[in-house]
Parts: sequence; structure tokens; C-alpha cells
Amino acid sequence: MRKVTRRQFLRYAGAAAGAATAGPLMLAGRGASVRAAGAPTVTMIHWSHFVPSFNPLLERQVAEWGRRKGVEARVDFVSYADIPARIAAEAQSKTGHDIIMLRVFDAALYEGNLVPMDDVVADLERQWGPFRPLARYLDYVGGRWIAFPWYFWSFPCVINTAYWRKIGYGTENVAALSWEGLAGAAKQLSDMGHPVGVAVSQTFDADDGLYPLLWSYGGRTVDQKGDIVIDSKETADSIEYMKKLFPLMPREVLGWDDAGNNNLMLSGRGSWTPNPPSIWAVAHLKHLPIEGDFDHVPMPHGPRGRFRSTSTLSLGIWKFSKNIELAKDLVRYLASKPQYDQQVEASLGYNEPFLSRLADDPYWKQHRVLRFYEPPEETLEVPGWPGPAGRGAALTYNLFTIPLMYAKAVTGQMTTSQAIKWAEGELRKAYGKG
Repeated sequence: MRKVTRRQFLRYAGAAAGAATAGPLMLAGRGASVRAAGAPTVTMIHWSHFVPSFNPLLERQVAEWGRRKGVEARVDFVSYADIPARIAAEAQSKTGHDIIMLRVFDAALYEGNLVPMDDVVADLERQWGPFRPLARYLDYVGGRWIAFPWYFWSFPCVINTAYWRKIGYGTENVAALSWEGLAGAAKQLSDMGHPVGVAVSQTFDADDGLYPLLWSYGGRTVDQKGDIVIDSKETADSIEYMKKLFPLMPREVLGWDDAGNNNLMLSGRGSWTPNPPSIWAVAHLKHLPIEGDFDHVPMPHGPRGRFRSTSTLSLGIWKFSKNIELAKDLVRYLASKPQYDQQVEASLGYNEPFLSRLADDPYWKQHRVLRFYEPPEETLEVPGWPGPAGRGAALTYNLFTIPLMYAKAVTGQMTTSQAIKWAEGELRKAYGKG
């Protein structure tokens, strides 16, 4: 487990202490066209998508919009893990891209730096809405839409059906499992050399894999008012469960990055892991024989229900942008149905829409492997729920407080009670309750 420094803590908050040394950011986009004399350049930063066929499509769409408008337009790709520091640096230096990718609670975190998007939201909701409830929770702050909710991806479980069949489970049986049922099956799968795996490390996949476990046992980080409520029997019960599951997983889950579980499954070793469809998508795009063994199922259920975590992507426009109206027009273009339908197909169903009418895309129905992905059967939430969107939730997510709590307990570094108390202290710092 890597230690999170105070410098990192401040950097992810977007504070000057972490961002001042980063400087302005302008990355070279592969899809840039020759700039017309005197024409403005509209730039956008986006994560390097886990489904590799998405990036070229987004480049083409941005370039096509630029041609229609008679301007240069460029999208620059950054690894998902680097996004927090990149956005913090741009906010601090007040230079960078016109349109930025905002994850989960980032919109509330950077509220004071963003152009209100009420007009864009109203236009697109009128055409393709209404929005799913998560959109307002994340991007409607202080009575204004401060970002546009573009798409999200969620975390069911990907399984290797060949290994589950060997222990007598069809896909529908796996889909019905509780966490306790998963632990029983995991013992048989581990004995066969095909373990289950969920990240228990400082990576965003760990946030999205472990929050549903916490929620399903009734644990919460904060309540609706933002009061710290992590210290509970329900939280302790979820940790005690993970202590049972941990010995049945590869030890390296403690050091996984966001590719760790992908590698486990694509290598043919793994049998189960929480993940969006990118594992299946890579196998499909590369024509790997293992593709036919993959399927998706809902997250296991606990005593208090069945939950699925989401990662969300909203588009914001910096107040310092010199191309605000053009940037808004590009957002409208990318989020309209003709473009969005292409994005769903290019992401192999990975991108899920916030706008309800965009969910009518037939792609998810055409692929049986995606039947449990969209629409989700589980209760869909974001890490930090049910507390208020903002700095506290963003820091807790970016600093991996909940994965570290589990890691400290399952490795014996701390007792269950000590790990919860440690997490409580970190939450108090993040939410300003110290």
C-alpha cells in the first residue's frame, strides 16, 4: 500500500500547494487539423478510453464539428489516473483546455471556475431527456447547472463462464449470488487456480468495487447532511466479510492499478471481477478466443440490498476560456443523439447515457453479454452517496479512503475497529469536520 502524502492530498483538492508546480497544460492531439489563419482553436481534454475504438471516433467527431464551424478543434487524451492532477493544474494556472472532463464530484469541486451550463442542459434535455437522477445530484450546484452530464459507466461483474460451469453455476446462478454465496464459490474457484479478484488498493477500480460491498451491508461514509457515519456495525460487518474473501484472491490485488483486474481476466486466470464491459470489449476487438467465455452479471447482494457503483463523466467549460460559446456548441454536438449513438457503438456499449431517450439505442439489446449492464438491475449510486456532492466526497474518492480502510484491515495492519477509526479521521479531514 502506497502512502498518500499531504502534498497529494492538497493537489487532488485543486489547492495551490499541489497545483502550482504543474504549470499550464496543452497536449498534442493526434487529430489536429491545419489551422485556418486567424481561426480560434477549441480544445478538449478527455481520458484515454479503456475501449480503444472510442478515441478515434471522438477525434473524428470533434474534427468534423470544427470543419462545420470553420475553426480548428482538438481533443487531447490523458490517462484516467492523471485527470485529477491535470485539471487541478489548469484551474490553478488558468490556462489549458476550453472543455474539460469532470469525474464524479469534480464539478462541485471546481464550481467557482466553471461557466454555468443551464442553457446547454435545457436544450439537450428538451430534445433527449429527462436526465437520470444522478445528473442533478452531481452537476446541479447552488441553483445552477455547472457542468453537462455526458455519460457514465458502471460496475457489474465480468465472469469467465467456463470456470463457473465447472463448479455447477450457470450465468443466471452467478447473477443471483449474495456476497456470502460468492465467498463459498470463490473457495472452489481458488482451489481450481481461477480466483476471483477485486482491487483493494489505491486505484479507482477499488473505489468502485468496494463501495457496493459497504452499501450492501448498510454501511455509509457520510449521511445526507455530510455527517460522518462510517463507524458502524454495518461497516464492520462488511470488513469482516472482506477478511474472508481476501485470502481467496491473488495477493497482488493490494497493488492493482485500474488495469489489474483486466489483466487477471484477459490472461485466462481469473473467474470474477467487478468491471464495466471493457474486458469483454478488448477481447472482442482483438478477436481473443476467451471472448466467448465472458459474460456480465449484477454485483452480489448483501443484507441491505444490491448496489452498483458508477463513474461519471461531465463536461465543463473554464471561465478563462476564450471560446465559451463555441465550446458550448461543441458540447451540444457531442451530446446529441446522432453522435451519441456512434459513441455507444464505438465504446462497445461501455458508455451509458444520462439522457433517458439516448438509452433507446439498440446496441445493448443486440449483445446478450450486455443484458445485465444496461439497464442496471442494482441500485445505481456514486462513491460518496448519500452525502452532498463537493470537496469532501471528491477528496475521499480521489484519495482512496475506503479501499485503504479495507486494505489496512485485511492485511492485519490494523484491527477492524482501528481501520474504521482511521477512515473516520480521514473523512473528517476531507469533509472539514476535524
